[in-house]
Amino acid sequence: MPHTQRTIYPADETVAELAMIAGFDDDLAGESIRIANRLRGLLTQIHPSLERVLGPRIQHPAVLRACWWVGWLVG
Repeated sequence: MPHTQRTIYPADETVAELAMIAGFDDDLAGESIRIANRLRGLLTQIHPSLERVLGPRIQHPAVLRACWWVGWLVG
């Protein structure tokens, strides 16, 4: 049924809004990677064997929550 489909031309405003949302997502992804790398670097300095265990799972919500909890109790 391709003959029944018609082409939709989005407005320039819609394209600009979608580009802004996509750019915001890219910024969030970059920030997430930066924080994970910083956390991994700190773990390597403080406790190398702990970084070996947590390293592959550093972005798992349970690991991040545990790191926050320990930091909050120490600080």
